[in-house]
Amino acid sequence: MGCLAAAGMAEKEFQEEIEEIRRCTDGSFAVNIPWVASNSLELLQWCLNEHIEIVISSAGAPSEGLDKLKQAGMVVFQVAANVKQALRAESLGADGIIAKGYESGGLNSLDAVASLPLIPQVADAVSVPVVAAGGIGDGRGLVAALALGAEGVLMGTRFLASLECPVHDNYKMALLKSGDTDTIALRFPGFSVRLWKNQRALELKGNESLGELLSNPGEEGEITEKLWSAGQIAGLIKSNSSVEEIFQEIMKGFEASVRRLQNLAP
Repeated sequence: MGCLAAAGMAEKEFQEEIEEIRRCTDGSFAVNIPWVASNSLELLQWCLNEHIEIVISSAGAPSEGLDKLKQAGMVVFQVAANVKQALRAESLGADGIIAKGYESGGLNSLDAVASLPLIPQVADAVSVPVVAAGGIGDGRGLVAALALGAEGVLMGTRFLASLECPVHDNYKMALLKSGDTDTIALRFPGFSVRLWKNQRALELKGNESLGELLSNPGEEGEITEKLWSAGQIAGLIKSNSSVEEIFQEIMKGFEASVRRLQNLAP
């Protein structure tokens, strides 16, 4: 399912986006509430107003906020960067945990636990379903995540280079040219952030106001002068495809990987 990233939206824009999603599909979708966002409390209320069924809670897990979501009957998936966070989220009533490794783009924990060790430890620690995030960009990553104990995966960076994504075409082309070392993890007070490695990112000292520096999705201009989130799977992206084609590629790779494993251990 898709997820609406609504941080920074005004209420009218949020309502229009939800209306458009419901026009396009009668399937499930989620809304992300990052609690560090300046409009997180408004997002919470708008989700209640619009009778959103599924919420992805991230960048914090305030008990009051999760209580309100659960009281409204919503399914809540909580992003966690370590076992302690996962256990706390489960105790607060989260229906599932998104185990987010340090390879992922955007905001990350200073603990810097990578996906390979994180996913099985979280899966062992909690009784609710676990979704793997960070370092997953194709069907092979999906197979690996399931083998580690996850029930599914969350992919972000791979879909930046989709035809439907509203990020600027210059950035999509930059991702297509990226390799395995073309992201950088910068440490700020209380959190880290993984960015596409350009000159602007290399100039940061870690004490700037990150929210004022990050580029808007459709922002134009010279991409080397702006900040762009990207996960380490950027080097796996080889095509600017439609979302449908990306899913087909993922499932084709998944099936090929399963067949390979079956041949190794018949």
